[in-house]
Amino acid sequence: MKIIISIVLVVLAFSLTSCVTPPPPQAFYNADPTALVIRSLDIKTCQMVQPTISSSDKTDKVLARAERLPKHEEAVVILENYTEPQIGDQFRDRSLPLFVGLRSLGYQRIVFLQGHGVANPDGLLTLAEYD
Repeated sequence: MKIIISIVLVVLAFSLTSCVTPPPPQAFYNADPTALVIRSLDIKTCQMVQPTISSSDKTDKVLARAERLPKHEEAVVILENYTEPQIGDQFRDRSLPLFVGLRSLGYQRIVFLQGHGVANPDGLLTLAEYD
């Protein structure tokens, strides 16, 4: 009897999980006008877009500017020239230094978006969101 119940539970679990599909990519809409917005142009170069626009510079220099901002609640990172169809090595290599840097500055919410050559994050696809 226990074997039959175990088999039924395994079949039920398999059938439930086999029907699960990942959610479709979500478009991002910035509800926080005080959020820090950074465009990551490549693995080493970024540009602050909001609250003030800066020229492109090394990531650590952009993070140093972000440290001087009065609020450290939400950061939005637009990954320009991002080509992966699914999150993988490219995402890890580009997002990890920014994630660690922003968390160390005290940013509570960090959102990574797939860029398309625009500075406005509204409508861009969300790649990852960390609260």
